[in-house]
Amino acid sequence: MKTKQNERNQTKEIKSSYYWYIAIGLFVITTAIFFWDHLFGNSFLWEDFAEYVYPVQTFAARESANWRIPLWNPFSFAGMPFLADIQVGFFYPLNRILTLFVGSDGTLPVKMLELSLIIHFLIAQISMFALMKYFKVSFWAAIVSAISYSFSFLLVCHAIHPMIVIHLSWFPLIFMYYHKANSLSSIKSGVISGLLLGMIMLSGHPQMTLYISLFLGVYFIWSLIIDITQKTINAKNILKYVTASLLPFLIATGLFQIQYLPSSELADLSRRQEMTFEAASEGSLEPPQVISSVVPKFFGYTDATGESKVAFQLKKKNNKGNYEPFQYYYYWETAYYFGVVALMLGMLGIIGLMKTNRLVAFLAVFSIFALIFAMGSNGFLYYFFYKLPFFAKLRIPARMAFAIAFGFSVIAGFAIDKLRDFSLKQILMATVFPLLVAFLTAIGALQSFFSIDENSISIIQNYGATALFFVVSTLIIIYLGSKNKLSISFAAVLLALLAFIDLYIAGADFNRSKNDYSKQYQLPEQTLGAFRSKYPNEIFRVNSRIYNPPFMAMKRNQGMVSGIELLEGYNPLVLERNVPPLSRDEIHKLLNVKYEIAIDSVRMSPYFAERKDRLPRAWLVGSAIVMKEDSVSEFMKGKSVDYSQIAVIEKRPEINLPSEIDTNFTGAAKITHYSPNLIKVETSANKASLLCLSEIYYPLWIAKVDEKEAEIIRANYCLRSIALPSGTHTVELVAYSNKFVSGIWISLITLALSIVLIIIYRKKE
Repeated sequence: MKTKQNERNQTKEIKSSYYWYIAIGLFVITTAIFFWDHLFGNSFLWEDFAEYVYPVQTFAARESANWRIPLWNPFSFAGMPFLADIQVGFFYPLNRILTLFVGSDGTLPVKMLELSLIIHFLIAQISMFALMKYFKVSFWAAIVSAISYSFSFLLVCHAIHPMIVIHLSWFPLIFMYYHKANSLSSIKSGVISGLLLGMIMLSGHPQMTLYISLFLGVYFIWSLIIDITQKTINAKNILKYVTASLLPFLIATGLFQIQYLPSSELADLSRRQEMTFEAASEGSLEPPQVISSVVPKFFGYTDATGESKVAFQLKKKNNKGNYEPFQYYYYWETAYYFGVVALMLGMLGIIGLMKTNRLVAFLAVFSIFALIFAMGSNGFLYYFFYKLPFFAKLRIPARMAFAIAFGFSVIAGFAIDKLRDFSLKQILMATVFPLLVAFLTAIGALQSFFSIDENSISIIQNYGATALFFVVSTLIIIYLGSKNKLSISFAAVLLALLAFIDLYIAGADFNRSKNDYSKQYQLPEQTLGAFRSKYPNEIFRVNSRIYNPPFMAMKRNQGMVSGIELLEGYNPLVLERNVPPLSRDEIHKLLNVKYEIAIDSVRMSPYFAERKDRLPRAWLVGSAIVMKEDSVSEFMKGKSVDYSQIAVIEKRPEINLPSEIDTNFTGAAKITHYSPNLIKVETSANKASLLCLSEIYYPLWIAKVDEKEAEIIRANYCLRSIALPSGTHTVELVAYSNKFVSGIWISLITLALSIVLIIIYRKKE
């Protein structure tokens, strides 16, 4: 008897492994088809991926390939923190694998970076498939869920924001282990869930981290209330139940400290501090956009080709009561389409299973919550969340719609396996909304309500006709499956195929840019040679952008790719104080700019002009004006100061310096070593002096004068200075973060304890 049972178990395991091989093979095929042009070099990712992700990951990979942790980035905005920028995701494991592919020229191959992103769409499918199989859903039903979720617009339209895709790709697996931890009071599963949650937090998107944590937290409270009500937990087991459910948050938080502690310092000093409600609610889902759950391009669209047939034309009333169009990027920030198949099956599952399946009930309720939350200023929920910590620092509430795509994709899998249980009435109830929207769009009736451009109406009618085809096809398959005219497995195969074709038609073109952005960063070697500093003897910056007339000579983050120290950059986390409150000419002089954009007055064309009067990167002054921190800006705006001889500082140094220029003062400073994390300067002066550096002030830096620690004083609004006695001195400035070191220890201890807990509870559970 025991032998027969063992044989059955072995057969079951072999069959399960066989299905896994098929599933992964299918997911490889779907991913390859969806990103075929990218894999074979015919198309490229675009927007933020090209402008921000590529240069940032190139710099990170180059520095780590040289066994350096890049605490500071001297190549953007005249210098700014690098590791502390949470978006970099330096400690996300798959980002560090990129280090292995840095070329001899110090750049990262575009294909490797894009492949890293594409792999996460494969991970998303495997992750969702694993979750659905854990819930005992049949093979093809799980495939439908995986396809619907992984190629939903929440992932596809954010391929230009890999941090979001990373979060969402691992989320189903995180929820699977969290569900195990919660339902089984499993400490081991709680630890694994926490490690995965901490890992995605390290990829660098605080908003998705917050939204996912909110999802898990609400699920815990929901489950706790139900289990107490149904008396499935009692005083004896509630401690382990709560511990297993809260452990993932504790572990993830501990693991995240290596990034959080330095990032919190940058957040306090950056321009993106707490926003007004109007700013925080930017990117709210508009109520009419529920139509786009059926016809995704009803209001037009934006894509990488720049040749959309219907421009994005969603409008809203401004303060004056007039309608005005949204910016083009609102399309991808508010797009949440997850396919007609998942929509209809999800609605069917909610109607038919909500009373008997507590998970379906939770996902349905949270989807409603997510929809209202995503509406931001157009709803009522977001106003209350804006009052809570963290939420006021984030924009685009529409991103909460990830929970709708996730919830409906999961419920769709449950619904397929229960097709035989649904009545015709329930099927029609689930179909009426998508059928009505698709039909009215197809005949052009719905467009008249939304001031759609007349030239676009016929094109949108075609989109409606396409949606109608998928709605009717899905309805027929569901009906035939429910009436036993099709086997459940065959119906699920057809639905999986339908779901993929629908999402492919709707979203595959979004990321197909024909511009190889890596070539845009490839400047002639002669140009690079002229614009690169010659360390340590000749150090300077380059101004590559003007606004009147608008002109960019280089890509905004060219510096990180080519090693050119630029005044400009592209990053939402720019320091609040990174430019002195002076005229353009004075700024360039003070910030050590050698080449700046000028306009030929005859040809009215831009060119690079060389400045001869720039201040060096390091110099000595014998005088200082001490002012209160909040008075410096107005003082510098209103008074002409010779910064080569006197500095405006915010703290009185221990040495005595006159407040007027001392004509008898002589001194010299020479940089002997310069790298992103270390600067060495030799100085000599006949009197006490202030070493001024054209380097952005930031708490990360510590100074040593003749091997003794010295204070760095903020000078000239946003730069560094160090007080020196008379004579010769050796000054070192080192990028060193106590918060980073503390974060390392907390994260390592958390990781070690997690491994110990897994080992202990692996046997117990």
